[in-house]
Amino acid sequence: MRKFLLSIITLLFIMSSYIFAMYGNSEDWIDFLTDGNQLRARMDQFGFVLGNETVKGTFGFRTDIGYLSSILSSSLNNIKLDSTLSAAVGYTSPDFSIGLGYNFTYMYNDLQVHTPVLTINALNDNLRIAIPIQAAVFDTDQLGAYTGVSTSAQIRYYTGADSINALRLYINYGYNSFKNMFLAQSLGFEFRLYFLNSQINNVNINPFIKVQYNTALGSEGKSVASTHVLSSSIMYYRDKIFDIVKYDYNMYDITITPVLSLAANGDIVSLYFEPSIGYKIAGTGYKNQLVEYYLVWGAYAEMYVHPVQDLEWYFEMDINNNSPADNIIPIYFETTTGITWYLPSLGGDTAQ
Repeated sequence: MRKFLLSIITLLFIMSSYIFAMYGNSEDWIDFLTDGNQLRARMDQFGFVLGNETVKGTFGFRTDIGYLSSILSSSLNNIKLDSTLSAAVGYTSPDFSIGLGYNFTYMYNDLQVHTPVLTINALNDNLRIAIPIQAAVFDTDQLGAYTGVSTSAQIRYYTGADSINALRLYINYGYNSFKNMFLAQSLGFEFRLYFLNSQINNVNINPFIKVQYNTALGSEGKSVASTHVLSSSIMYYRDKIFDIVKYDYNMYDITITPVLSLAANGDIVSLYFEPSIGYKIAGTGYKNQLVEYYLVWGAYAEMYVHPVQDLEWYFEMDINNNSPADNIIPIYFETTTGITWYLPSLGGDTAQ
């Protein structure tokens, strides 16, 4: 139960990380207006970007809710879309660019997730903004009407100076409620400061500091049964036990992580590596429980292989100790691979 209480802060953000298709999560969408024409086929996604120097569009799928990353699944009398579908159109120019996107995820008959996305670039693409708004509404007989709204907005600014070369800000908000028995809200911020961008021999080094803050909203003074914890369907236990337990303050966590990014580019193979180690402080919401402390670590890597100029094989790996609460092994591992074929611009120029 205690692990579930601690994980509820980030629970609202999980759905946000799986709603995007061709461009993965919000970090990928922020590159839509600067990406060149391409056809991308990876283990978990398939899609394309096409356009010229002024207008571009994208369409694709990302497999995130199906069995073994299937795009479609079928039964005797039913065919089901297991992946998120996305489409977007954008206008680009050196001074100002704007893109409008839409994602659709079919969960089941009564629940579909709709996500409009706004992307904006300015100052010769040095300022980039991506704002997705995810919404889902459906009715249930026992729990009442469900409402879910969340956003994971991001702002990036590239300064052009090596001393402090980039700033990033992520803003996360989530709201989930069942009218009759459950309400949860959360707010999170992540700030990244990139500095001392330098070249040592053939390796580019660009360290950064990542500061994250997440908190549950509106839980102080409320019972476990009424907010942030989906209580038992057995009403006796919900009324007699959970209602006695109340939060003394809003749960929160703060994480500070120094990260070292290393990049090396060759004629055929390019590598990117990002090791990190930091410290996390978490408040459980109860005065009679001590604040908890954790060591956080991670290792993220990318490899690009170009057998020819316009064809790229991509491999991504991420390993860290941010494992789900029900995982008995405190290590989280994620990987994907695939190819990207860079296509000529509709105006005739090669898009890279």
